[in-house]
Formats: sequence, C-alpha cells, structure tokens
Amino acid sequence: MSAPCKLRPAYPSDLPAVKTLWQAIFGDTPESVEAFFRAFPKCRAVVAEAEDGTLVSMVNVLTQTLAYPGGTLPVAYLYAIGTREDYRGRRLGQTLTGYAEALLARLGYALTALTPAEPSLFRYYAQQGYIPAFFRSRTAFSGGREVDAAAYLERREAILEKVPHIRYDAATLAYVQAVYGLRFYETDTGIAAAGDSYTGEVLPEDLGGTPFAMAKWLCTPRPMEPGYLGFAME
Repeated sequence: MSAPCKLRPAYPSDLPAVKTLWQAIFGDTPESVEAFFRAFPKCRAVVAEAEDGTLVSMVNVLTQTLAYPGGTLPVAYLYAIGTREDYRGRRLGQTLTGYAEALLARLGYALTALTPAEPSLFRYYAQQGYIPAFFRSRTAFSGGREVDAAAYLERREAILEKVPHIRYDAATLAYVQAVYGLRFYETDTGIAAAGDSYTGEVLPEDLGGTPFAMAKWLCTPRPMEPGYLGFAME
C-alpha cells in the first residue's frame, strides 16, 4: 500500500507546481491558468503532497463576500478541485475539501460555496454536508448597450440588492473578459455579460431557476433565502 499523502496549505513557492497540476487535471491552456492567477493573486490552495514531494490533488480557495439584505458575510469559494488521474479513487478530493473547510472555519469564514461540474456531483457534495443554495436560469442575450466594468458592477449590485449573492469585483470581471471574451451591457430590463459564443449572465432574468451552486455553513446556519452566484468561472 502506498504511503498516505500529506495535506497542507500551498506555499508561494508551490505556485508553478499548482499551475502544472491544474493543467494536468483539467486540460486548460497555460494562458488561461496564468489569466486566473493574474486576476486572483490572493487565491490560495490546499494540496495533497505525495511521498516524493509532488502535488497530486488540490482545492483552490477564493475568498469572497456574500451580500444579503441587512449585511455581508466572509465566505470562500472552492474552485478547481481535482486530483491527478493516477491518484484518483482514494477520496483525496473529499478529504482535502474537508481540510480546507476546517482551516477556513478557524479563520472565521461563515461558509464555503462550490459549483458542481455536472449534475451527478450534487449528490456527491450533499454527502459532505453541502446543500443547494444558489440558483439560476440560462437566458439568451438579446442585445444591449455596452458599458464599462465599473458601471456594470454598480448596476449589478442594485439589481441584486434584495437577493443573497456573491459580490463580484473588478478582478472577476477582468478574468471573464480575458478567458471568455465577455463584454458588459445594459439592456432594456437590466444588464448582461456576454461574448460571441458564451453568455455569463443576464439579470434579472437569470434569478431563480434550478440549483446551480452549493454551500456549507462553517458556523451556526443563518436563515437565508435562495441566493444567486453568477459566473462561477465555469
């Protein structure tokens, strides 16, 4: 039997290895991975280290703000959760996710959120204590007047004022612009972020709909209406 992997936070010196592992797991281009870390330089990861010192599994952690009527909460979005192919089947992803949650709870984060990559994973994460918490529809973009990122963010917050939601910032918009080619629009009814072949969101039309992302409370749960997450850097 192989030795168990060591779970630990990633160090700044691990960043090249994290990027290499990301490409091996997800097949993303070096350019898109670089764009992610350029947009989110404060992103941190927890990793599983094999006996030979190589990284074989990871959970990337984006700290974010959940805004809701009456206040805000510090939350963490778990992203790019994956394990190298030859280490799959050992429950490393589940164990590493739990490790990240424990660290975040000690740091005072209220909840973790994640977006299952496919419908079958909703059941997988439900077994780890996650519940559907963010919902959305998929609305076709029908056109609008292009606006800059600052105007888009301001209008987005106004539309989502009464809805629990992940508050986005300029870094998030810069990332989806670079990777997905999204541009930002004001429409007859609200706003939209859309590119030539991909629509990120159309608000308020996308509110409601089907389960899209899940959340797990790291503290005493608070009563909260179903929320809206948004792009999720899909």
